[in-house]
Amino acid sequence: MEKTTTRKFRWFWAWQDELEETWLREMSKEGLHLASVRPGGIYTFIPGPPQDTVYRLDFISPQKDKPAYLQLFSDAGWEHVGEMSGWQYFRRPFQGGDAPEIFSDAESKVEKYRRLLAFETLILIILVITIPRYRTYLPYFWGEALTLIFFLFLVLYMFLVIKTWRRINQLKRL
Repeated sequence: MEKTTTRKFRWFWAWQDELEETWLREMSKEGLHLASVRPGGIYTFIPGPPQDTVYRLDFISPQKDKPAYLQLFSDAGWEHVGEMSGWQYFRRPFQGGDAPEIFSDAESKVEKYRRLLAFETLILIILVITIPRYRTYLPYFWGEALTLIFFLFLVLYMFLVIKTWRRINQLKRL
């Protein structure tokens, strides 16, 4: 029986989307074409003939008019491959010249990271509000353990927010 899909694990941080796009393009050149992506860095690929396919990622908020948004990309020649946690995955065959982009300028890229930063900040606020509430309902040991886990997660999330903010400032200088 022939294997129809291949799964690979690869972790990328939110500010490493360009690195992720490059990796997906390399996978396509090796004959592995993205079928889906799941949280935790689990990518599913469909084997096929090697192609030079350009992948691009965008981040949208949940309240965005998704059908119109996807139609805009489709009209521009991009195939929507899937999504993961607000990240939208698009692809298009490379046809020579410069690799196609979904953003025409640095300010458009900055807006993508601002949308991401707003989402990250919302999650951070929810974490800060949530930590004290759950602690009071648990026995002492579990309350302390949960507080430590939440604290570590909070530190990690603050790191994500800072790195995203720095990426925005880096793009503004371009």
